[in-house]
Amino acid sequence: MDAQDAARLRAAINEFLARYDTLAIATEDNGQPYVTRVFYVEEPLSEERNSLTLYCTFILTSRKLANLRRNPRVGIFIGPGEPTAWLEATAEARLINDEQASATVRERLIRKSPAAASFIARLPVQAIALEVRWLRITDLTELPRQSEATFPLESGPVGPTTF
Repeated sequence: MDAQDAARLRAAINEFLARYDTLAIATEDNGQPYVTRVFYVEEPLSEERNSLTLYCTFILTSRKLANLRRNPRVGIFIGPGEPTAWLEATAEARLINDEQASATVRERLIRKSPAAASFIARLPVQAIALEVRWLRITDLTELPRQSEATFPLESGPVGPTTF
């Protein structure tokens, strides 16, 4: 992938992530999958930043948080209820235990989605960083229909149907 293709791919990913404020996250416990929706905020990709991190919070007593502690590998879906364009990804979750970093995540979530504020204010939460390893954006209204990336972004092919 040349520099121009990488720039277009970064822009497409950043633009897609900026459109939404919730994601569906799949965790598992003893082979049983569980899915929930959470508010998220992204750390945008740039020429200097070639990895993708999404931040969210989980209620301290939630099953999904317990699942993440046992197995940090997750599946992610971002898109509208009736999707013509969506993002699917795999990631590894990391608990953010530093209070200053956790407060920063909560503040950024509230800025991106005021609806997140009522949850964060009422419930004790754990901040989580989701380090995206792979993603694919599918858009049935555009060509190419799919853009795919593995992180960290590197030179070379990123998938059969990317820019």
